[in-house]
Amino acid sequence: MSSNNFKCGFVTIAGRPNAGKSTLINSLVGQKISIVSSIPQTTRYAVRGILTRINYQIVFVDTPGMHIFRHRLALKLNNISRDSLAYCDIILYVADLSRFPVKEEETVLDIISRLKIPVVAVLNKIDKSKDYLNVYLDLIKRYDSGRDIFKYFIPASALKGINLDKIEKSLEEFLPFNPPFYEEDVLTDFSREFRIADIVREGFYRHIKEELPHSMAVKTEEIVDRGKVVYVLCSVIVETQAQKKIIIGRGGRLIKEAGIYSRAEIEKILGKKTYLDLRAKVLKDWQVNFRFLRELGYV
Repeated sequence: MSSNNFKCGFVTIAGRPNAGKSTLINSLVGQKISIVSSIPQTTRYAVRGILTRINYQIVFVDTPGMHIFRHRLALKLNNISRDSLAYCDIILYVADLSRFPVKEEETVLDIISRLKIPVVAVLNKIDKSKDYLNVYLDLIKRYDSGRDIFKYFIPASALKGINLDKIEKSLEEFLPFNPPFYEEDVLTDFSREFRIADIVREGFYRHIKEELPHSMAVKTEEIVDRGKVVYVLCSVIVETQAQKKIIIGRGGRLIKEAGIYSRAEIEKILGKKTYLDLRAKVLKDWQVNFRFLRELGYV
């Protein structure tokens, strides 16, 4: 790979929760980097996915959706999103065409429009709905008035792969000239421990809904290569005994089903047969425990 005329830069993906940001980064990179769920605030890190071509490298940063909750975790997630926006070369704004743009959408656009960073707007889920396409276009143009930072408006579907090539090409245009930051075979710098913990969270999210997911965290305690099998120990942390009973399920059914899904996904990352040991624990008020949030990588 020649460094002559090579482009490389950071692209932060921003938008409301559930706009399809994680699905988009996974589709563009070609591998699961960030977990996907219908539950808001699924992404809790500034996850990096790396797409390398012959003449350019795009480092995608998948941020938590900007949302309002009452606990310290939500504040940290919003801070992660804002920091990632401030230190990037391009912003990839993702809007969900299947939902009417409410006040939360305007908050995101207000933050983006003040940064003076080139923005590519992806009007996502075009396969599901076109009802609000013009509504979003009018709203974005109102915030872009006099600023001229929104460079492209691309109707797309991250899930179906519609217009991903156009998104990639538009981003290449605004990348700065730099040598590659990562080797060409590297797809993410997200640590193995955090990726495993995220996958386990996703395994539980497939079975539990409502507010419980926001009261649950996963910490990878141990990864031991035992030759033919990798032993992985994860703690599944909740805030109350009642929540612990829920994530275990009747007769241990739920924790078993989450483990089966998670183990299969973890084996794709580790490339080996995996024994996954999940242990439910109670840690009261962990979301306002700064030290524990730091251990989880949220701070």
